[in-house]
Amino acid sequence: MSDMRMSAQARAKLTEPWEECVLYVYDDKVGKRHIDGKLQYPEWDGGAVRGTLTIGFGHTDAAGSMKVSGVYPHIVKGLRITREQADQIFDDDIAPCERAVDRALKVAVTQHQFDALVDTWFNCPAASLAAIRLINAGNSRAVPAKLLQYTSSRGEHMEGLVHRRAAEIAWFNTPDEAEGPPPAQPDAIFSPKAERNAPPKGILASKQAIAGLTTGAGGVFTTLQQINDAAEPLKAAKQNLLELGVLDHLAVIAHAPAIGIAIAAAIAVLGVFVFLDRRAKLENDHV
Repeated sequence: MSDMRMSAQARAKLTEPWEECVLYVYDDKVGKRHIDGKLQYPEWDGGAVRGTLTIGFGHTDAAGSMKVSGVYPHIVKGLRITREQADQIFDDDIAPCERAVDRALKVAVTQHQFDALVDTWFNCPAASLAAIRLINAGNSRAVPAKLLQYTSSRGEHMEGLVHRRAAEIAWFNTPDEAEGPPPAQPDAIFSPKAERNAPPKGILASKQAIAGLTTGAGGVFTTLQQINDAAEPLKAAKQNLLELGVLDHLAVIAHAPAIGIAIAAAIAVLGVFVFLDRRAKLENDHV
């Protein structure tokens, strides 16, 4: 535990721009609209909630209590706060994220890496924790791909979250001696609270895997059919040989492999290979 804290630069150029300061309650999954000549989030009207009710710099009820005018209210329709209150609420919300990242890290990281992990934790704790596990295991190079697995909100893929993860990755990869990437433009920001993307299809739901199974099954069936077809002449020969009394001299013929049997067996092996290869890809691409 190093007692690191998010840098003022990252707060001003990464987290605050992406969260935006909204002084009224809004649904973070309802896109911005042109209101009074400005592109902004519409105020929540008390109706059904698509995403997460939010106020200030990304504050939600899940983040804990907030002090407004001497009281600690939950987010309700019509709630308003001042910019000063939004700043204080953000201070209170970001501190637990800093402590959580600091506790979870078991190896040293750069300031920019720490900043990026805190920003990610603020938006999607599960994504940050998954990245930290990779870092602790000495596999920091896998962090970008891991973060990009967390670009969904309430089961829906969000391009805004793709852009936010990209901003965090850019910050993560910037050396401390270099200035951090420029802040996002407010008109382009749309970043609801995130969650892990939907898991990949099960092996039996994969068309490619099913094709492999079908091919394999077809190959096995063809093999059996070929064996049966190949046996018909032998059955006739057997009857003739029984009549001639020389069956014992031709018993080896019944065990001779036919070309068709070999081809069908190869098809069966190919089908099994396709199935196993697809299963491995499904497991490894979404770990």
